Amino acid sequence: MRRRIVWIIVAVPLALVTLAAGTAAALPAARHIASALWNAPDRMPSLADNGLIHFEPGAEDYAHRVSALLPAAIARIEAAQGRPFAHPVTVGVYETPEAYAAANASGSGAVGVTAFGRVVLSPTLNGPQHRRLPAILTHELSHAHLQSWISGHAWVRLPNWFKEGLAVMVSRGGGAEFASEREARAAIERGESITIDDTGSYWNLSEIRFERAPAGTPSDRTVMAYRQAGMFVSYLHDSDAPGFARMMNAILDGRPFVEAVAAGYQQDVQSLWQKFAQTAPS
Repeated sequence: MRRRIVWIIVAVPLALVTLAAGTAAALPAARHIASALWNAPDRMPSLADNGLIHFEPGAEDYAHRVSALLPAAIARIEAAQGRPFAHPVTVGVYETPEAYAAANASGSGAVGVTAFGRVVLSPTLNGPQHRRLPAILTHELSHAHLQSWISGHAWVRLPNWFKEGLAVMVSRGGGAEFASEREARAAIERGESITIDDTGSYWNLSEIRFERAPAGTPSDRTVMAYRQAGMFVSYLHDSDAPGFARMMNAILDGRPFVEAVAAGYQQDVQSLWQKFAQTAPS
């Protein structure tokens, strides 16, 4: 109950900010947040041998699959992001689209979502897209790892491209599977590159924006944004591993992203993007 109260304290301001935007989407967004809080996976049964994994009745086999994948995913995240999880993370798996939708704070068709420090996974990952499960689980746990260390405000203030790019890198492409690096590099060369913000905003909790949006559906653009973001974060990691470690340590300490980048690289993130864009092969 105490954890639920804490998350309500965090979530209610987010819902109020969403409502204050005055857009047509404001009320549905607030409903999704409230629904996710009320239908948190903690309320479902958990595995006898792993109390962190909760499942909708009928999805126990799915929960066992996730439990088997969990140790490797956690080890990979902790190695890449520089610290152990600050506390254990609850994971919920679902048998029906309806139950997953009720627990999915984003209201989108995403196959995995991290809501209020908890990971929720769609039944799709136990069905038509079962091969994506290891990568999507790792992707979402990357978000949960950050959220275990920093405040809700600090999480929102991290740029969306960084949060998603880090998760794509750590999961070896999870969330960006349907856009190749070659396609992403070609888009960057055409000027269809993601916008490298140095802070996040309560007015945009998830979208990665483009300098000039590529053609295609919103889903196509999201996948392209994830791929470009993942490539850039991989570049930051591979080009200067000690600098990346310093940056991550500052982020996990709750320092603003601009300060964290300066601590890691002694330059701003836009300059780093320009170097990345210039070194990307044609």
